[in-house]
Amino acid sequence: MNLLGLHVATHGGELRWFSPLTILSAILLWRMIYWIAFQKPSENFARIKRELVTMVLFTTILCLGFSIWAQSLITAYPSETMTILLYSVLAALGVAYGLSSFPRAALLPLLILGLPVAIRLFWMGKPSDRGIALSLIFVLALFIWQLHVHNRALLGLVRGQLAIARERNRAVEAELQATKRADEDVLSGIANRGKLVREIEKGMIRGPLTGGGSVLAVCDLDGFKSANDAFGHAAGDEILREYARRLKDAFGNEALVARLGGDEFSVFWKDGLSKSELESASTHICKLASQPVLWDGKELFVGASCGVTEAGPYTWSDEEFFRQADSALYKAKASSRGHWHLYDLPQFKADQRRAKIEKSILSGEALREMEVHFQPIFDLKEGVPVFAEALARWNNAELGAVSPDEFIRISEKLGVIDRLNECLLKRALASAETWPPNLSLSFNLSAMQLSRSGASDKLQKIVSASSFRAHRVQFEITETAILADLGHAEQELAKLSQYGFTSALDDFGSGYASVAYLRELSFDTIKLDGSLMDNIIHSERSRQILSGLVDLCHSAGARCVAEHIETHEQLKMARAVGCDYGQGFCLGKPATSERMLKALYSNLGSSPS
Repeated sequence: MNLLGLHVATHGGELRWFSPLTILSAILLWRMIYWIAFQKPSENFARIKRELVTMVLFTTILCLGFSIWAQSLITAYPSETMTILLYSVLAALGVAYGLSSFPRAALLPLLILGLPVAIRLFWMGKPSDRGIALSLIFVLALFIWQLHVHNRALLGLVRGQLAIARERNRAVEAELQATKRADEDVLSGIANRGKLVREIEKGMIRGPLTGGGSVLAVCDLDGFKSANDAFGHAAGDEILREYARRLKDAFGNEALVARLGGDEFSVFWKDGLSKSELESASTHICKLASQPVLWDGKELFVGASCGVTEAGPYTWSDEEFFRQADSALYKAKASSRGHWHLYDLPQFKADQRRAKIEKSILSGEALREMEVHFQPIFDLKEGVPVFAEALARWNNAELGAVSPDEFIRISEKLGVIDRLNECLLKRALASAETWPPNLSLSFNLSAMQLSRSGASDKLQKIVSASSFRAHRVQFEITETAILADLGHAEQELAKLSQYGFTSALDDFGSGYASVAYLRELSFDTIKLDGSLMDNIIHSERSRQILSGLVDLCHSAGARCVAEHIETHEQLKMARAVGCDYGQGFCLGKPATSERMLKALYSNLGSSPS
């Protein structure tokens, strides 16, 4: 509009194609079309910088062109000086206002276009014109000052926004790092247990009984503790990092590889695997650990065992999914190291049985249903019963017969074996109070029970609370109870002897250190493992071994008991090699106290033969 006004004021209606008006108007028209049609918002700092530089250059060119044309018009048309000045100053102010959000560019029209025209009027004009020029110079100066203030305020605002943006970016980065730390195992760099749990919660697929659901493999390193203890934590860390890298390289593109903690890892296939793929992957997981790990010039050797499970109709929760994989791993390690095992329906049923046993034990139902049976131990020379071993028997309406091996092992794991054994001892003592004075009670102690401090004192209190005397109670102790802590076992056995109890070493000949026990500890009786009687009739070597063990027991000052005597031939052989006592179905089966006494003394004149 200002260009058009200048042209009309100086040239009237005349218009030439290559006049300053047409050239500057063409530039303005092109710039307007560019901004409306082509210019897009951008967050690219490099592009923004280019656009701002372009804007400064365009403003400079436009203002220089306008300023030169205005100066030439004043020279050509001095009578129109005030009109030219008006349009020039309005143009300068208008452009400056339009660029006010970019204050440094907004100064250009004031300095290049407005001030030069006003200064020329001041030097060339009449005194009245100089007053107008001076006023315009002050107005332009004020406008420049306002732009300067606005520029400072704008820069402060931008810096504040940038600071806020930086802080926001730092917060986002910190959050991303925290999320990464929450999902990533620090040592190995692979996913951690939390990440795995979340992925299973989000994406586990349950398939039919025939398979097809999500697959979870849990593995741990065999021999890792030995390597870690022998070479230190640095070596152990390198083993963990290297095995994690191997797992990720092998399965990272198709499954989630995670470290659960310690030397335990897992691989999760959300979409499952075919039977052949599952077998191949499980085998490969174990083989990945077979290659040595190089560390500090040494080759470190470990192995891996793996438990695998498929999510199916019996996988009712994420926790059950993990439990099944752990159960499969436990079975793999129990059978053979360096192998894998797939969780199956028989194992599920076994686990369900175990869970019901645990529940029954913890609720006290098991103890209410248990009975104490007794199996006699005979003096083979005299043919009379001298001991009756207390044996716990448990029959449940749903579980059927639960063997002692089952419920004792589970009770030990649950930490209730002491309470169970003490209750059974009280029942056994109550039954034994009606026995004749020549029949003593033999009671088994669990390995965990004997390992506790003050075990002998507690046993003494229980026995003293009954009418049964201590010298008629024999405690049977297995090798595992002694193996846990030989020094502590020696102290507890000495206390039992001081209280008047006798002690028996059970299952002698089945372990690895039994002979050492005879040298370090003192036992009144030694019960030979029942396997020694298996082939004694048909094997001379078996008879010689049995005879040698009997002599060893006698040399240690202890009487010996032959267990698992099933036939009369075995009974005669046990007598022949010098066994003091005998126990087995041939002599008497486990029964309640009443039935045992009835069977033993129904015919006082009879004796085992």
